[in-house]
Amino acid sequence: MPVQHPAGINSILVAMDSSKRSVKALEFSFKLLQGNKGAHLYILNAVNPILLRVSGDAPQAGIMVVEKQEEELEEATKLVKKAVAHAKANGILNVEGIVREQDPVKAIVQAADKFKPDLIVLGNRGRSYRRGIFFGSISQRVAADSPVSVLIVK
Repeated sequence: MPVQHPAGINSILVAMDSSKRSVKALEFSFKLLQGNKGAHLYILNAVNPILLRVSGDAPQAGIMVVEKQEEELEEATKLVKKAVAHAKANGILNVEGIVREQDPVKAIVQAADKFKPDLIVLGNRGRSYRRGIFFGSISQRVAADSPVSVLIVK
C-alpha cells in the first residue's frame, strides 16, 4: 500500500504536447510529487488522428498525410521519452509514458479512467474564454469530462 503524501497526491496524469505551457505543467507535477518516493506519474501525449478522404484525382495526398501522421507520432514518442527521463532525473521513480493516436480529450479522460490518478495536470494554451468556446479548449473539455480533479497550469 502506497504511503500517503502530505498533500494527499500520490499519482498524477500530466498531458503534454510540445508547448512551453505543457512543460510547465510537467515541472509543476514534479513539485507536487516531490519527496513522495511511492508517487506515480503518467505522462500522456495524444496525437489527433487524421481523417482522410482521397479522391481519385490525388491519391498521392493520402501518402503525404500518412507520412505526416507518422512524423507526428514519432515526435510525440520522443517528447514523452524525454519527459520520462526528465521525471526520473527529478526523483520520480514510477513514471509511465503513454502516446495515443486519439482525440486528446478522449485520450486524457480514458487514461484517467484506467490509471485512476489523484489529479490531472495540463497546460493552458492561453486562449480567451470566447476563443476556447469557439475553437474548443482541451483543458475546458477535460475539466468538464474528467472523473478526477484537473489542475490547469499557466
